[in-house]
Amino acid sequence: MEANKKTSFIIITGIVIIIIFGVVIATNLLPNHESNSYFVKVGDDMSAKIESINIADGKLYIETSGDPIEFCVKTTRTKPSENAVCWNKVENNTATISIFEYKKYYIWIKDEEGNISNYLSINAKANDKEN
Repeated sequence: MEANKKTSFIIITGIVIIIIFGVVIATNLLPNHESNSYFVKVGDDMSAKIESINIADGKLYIETSGDPIEFCVKTTRTKPSENAVCWNKVENNTATISIFEYKKYYIWIKDEEGNISNYLSINAKANDKEN
């Protein structure tokens, strides 16, 4: 009887370990559902959008189109208010800001009418280079 309990315990423990490893592997292999293919969702009444984001030499480079007047970069994804201190001017559809490595950043733009885009996120890694 004692041998049956030990065998059952070993089998159940093995199954639990396999399930845990399966979940960890699946989580790391599946995409994280963040898309850089568009930055303003259909239906947003924005006259501006983010075209590209690159990281090089400790700086975040943002290319925009349309009529963006300001951009905001934060490490939290809480949408900034229209008067938040994070807003900086966009000049000639480009913007640059210094960032720290190994952090996740969230970026918004604001158009002339005060509309604020949905955020775009990017991870700043030490080896990221401008594309």
